Amino acid sequence: MIFIPQTITLKNLTPEFFFAECERQYIFEKAIEKKMTAKEYLEDKLNNSSKRKRAGLAKEIKNIKDKFNWVTNCSEYRCWKIQHKYALAGDLNDIVKNISFVFGRIQEQLIIKQRNLNNDDSGESVFSHIKDDWGIGYGIKIKDIKGSTMKDKLINIADEKKLKSQIKRIQKQRSELLKLHSGLIGSGQAYEICSDEVVRNREADEAKQLDYVMKNSVAYENKKIIPLWKIASTEKQRFAEIFIQVTSLDLYAKQLDYKPLFITFTAPARFHPKPSKGVSSWDGSTPKDSNDYLKGLWNAFRKDIHRHKIEMNGFWAVEPHKDQCFHKHALMYVNKKHYDELVILINKHFRHSENAVRIEEIDTKKSKATSYVMKYLTKSFNMDFELKGGVLNIDKLEISNHKKVRAVQALWGVRRYAMFGVKNTLSLWRELKRKPFLKGKNEAIDKAFAFVEKNNFIGFSMYVHGKLKIKRAFSEIPIMKNDLLGDVFGKSLVGKYILDLTSYEVVNIKAACKIIPTYCVSNEAA
Repeated sequence: MIFIPQTITLKNLTPEFFFAECERQYIFEKAIEKKMTAKEYLEDKLNNSSKRKRAGLAKEIKNIKDKFNWVTNCSEYRCWKIQHKYALAGDLNDIVKNISFVFGRIQEQLIIKQRNLNNDDSGESVFSHIKDDWGIGYGIKIKDIKGSTMKDKLINIADEKKLKSQIKRIQKQRSELLKLHSGLIGSGQAYEICSDEVVRNREADEAKQLDYVMKNSVAYENKKIIPLWKIASTEKQRFAEIFIQVTSLDLYAKQLDYKPLFITFTAPARFHPKPSKGVSSWDGSTPKDSNDYLKGLWNAFRKDIHRHKIEMNGFWAVEPHKDQCFHKHALMYVNKKHYDELVILINKHFRHSENAVRIEEIDTKKSKATSYVMKYLTKSFNMDFELKGGVLNIDKLEISNHKKVRAVQALWGVRRYAMFGVKNTLSLWRELKRKPFLKGKNEAIDKAFAFVEKNNFIGFSMYVHGKLKIKRAFSEIPIMKNDLLGDVFGKSLVGKYILDLTSYEVVNIKAACKIIPTYCVSNEAA
């Protein structure tokens, strides 16, 4: 959004003239700053020559100040500077203050728009009139702010604490983009996959999380206290969970006699800053843009699969190339009678160029289908893996050097993996894994436990779909009052239940507990 003083009319002053004048006044400001710096440098020098130079600089500064006009005093000029001239560096509080100032002006105009919409009973929402490419300062656009809806994005700008978090993330991304533009990242370059700075930032974030886990405990209603590190999810546990999903899916596909395929999808050349082959035609797209592009193709492909009623399921994983552009791998199991049609649809959606897609038919007599996708999934975990005869040895997992892939995925907010074609009931699976005391609470839950104990995730998913469901109850916590956004509330979890959809029985699974510092427990014990 651009800001133009209300006094401007086409009769006496055009917007183009106003912005040209902004440029002129800004040049004056920068000239004064430069001369003030030179004058301050001479302040400590007491010789006559320095005195004459100071006097000369003071006169020059006054002459430039005389050229200032009404533009420098209007808020629209300040908005223009924040939007077009300020670099995303310096004091974070100052950055937040300036962006909040610009956003305040945007809100003023939107509130007027909102009132007009209410008056004409059009039923339109003011949020539909907000453009993703509106600048809020420092080169940041509304589309750069996280949020599933436009209102969510605006809340993340209006709340200063959330805005600080957004700015920190954008600063890290821009620092990495600068290195991409400088050609420092790519195959054979100074950095492969990502810079050391990104890895260090990720390690620092993980260290903070670990520090929190190690310093706190869970205190239950019955006064039982357990250190948080004993129940927090670890990398090994998360990977073991994924391994169970993949191997269970493979077993299910074999029972159906489905054909396994391994597909690799890549983004067009314009997303590659430093391709390993050929000349770069990069258009400046971010790594996130490449992932969003592939997500769009994947969503269209999945709709086509559903429309053609192709029987298929599988697992996908995303990883960055050495130039940080993302690509996607998918292990697909397809009904053999639908194989040819599936290949046609894969090529239709993903073959934007000759080498854009690679389709491999897996010979299960030579290798396990799961070993294909596990190879890429392991890159997303900070561990070493030992496969013996195609079987993962959980006891041999150790900390490793997979940090770059994880750091890049975290930097750009890219989801690492997911199942498809099978109803994902992972939340319910996790609850039963963690809470064996729920046995005997409900007949359907007991039958679900039988699948959990055998690590049969697909059988579990097929059984519980339409029978059991997790429900959560939240209380609203007021965050802020805002003229544009209305009363903004956050959520606090007050109840978690398993709902039996056949009997409508409700089983409460939320433990009455709170997080307390571990030192409190130690002091009480002493």
